[in-house]
Amino acid sequence: MLRPRSLQHHYKEESRRLILKSTLDDVLNYQNEDVVARFAEDHGFPEADSQEIFHEMKRWLWLCAKRKAVVESGEGEFFAVPLFNEARAIDMMWHTFLLYTEDYARFCDHYFGFFLHHQPRSRAERKAWQEKIVADPATTRAERRQSLQQVYGYLYDELGPEILQKWCEEFPRRFQFGSPAK
Repeated sequence: MLRPRSLQHHYKEESRRLILKSTLDDVLNYQNEDVVARFAEDHGFPEADSQEIFHEMKRWLWLCAKRKAVVESGEGEFFAVPLFNEARAIDMMWHTFLLYTEDYARFCDHYFGFFLHHQPRSRAERKAWQEKIVADPATTRAERRQSLQQVYGYLYDELGPEILQKWCEEFPRRFQFGSPAK
């Protein structure tokens, strides 16, 4: 069976069951001052804000790893968990962490037991989405709304309303970046 693109990752198996190695608290205790400093320098944010974004990025990575483990073990149904535009600060921090490839690979192996790939939409996927918007805007909006409800519901259930509000309302107000790639 061919897995959806977002689940085509390398991972360690244990009796066909993917096991997440660490708790959220374990992951949140990880520190990497080089990543935080580089992000602050590259984006002009104070170090304290960059540290907060790094903290939330670790939370995001843990959530993605947990979802992957649940799906791969057959305990849950697949659905995409995209990093939505509102959480651009978290995505930009992930990009910075990925620049430190050895640190990122060790982090993933130590805390998750597998490498968590960054899987942006391909050019063809972005083009198809844009064509779909033009061809049938009402249906496309409804599909997007349904997808966001599913993802927001998952975030709410796993991390609570405070984190959902922080990522979707507070972070976009506090942290401005250039336009996201389309």
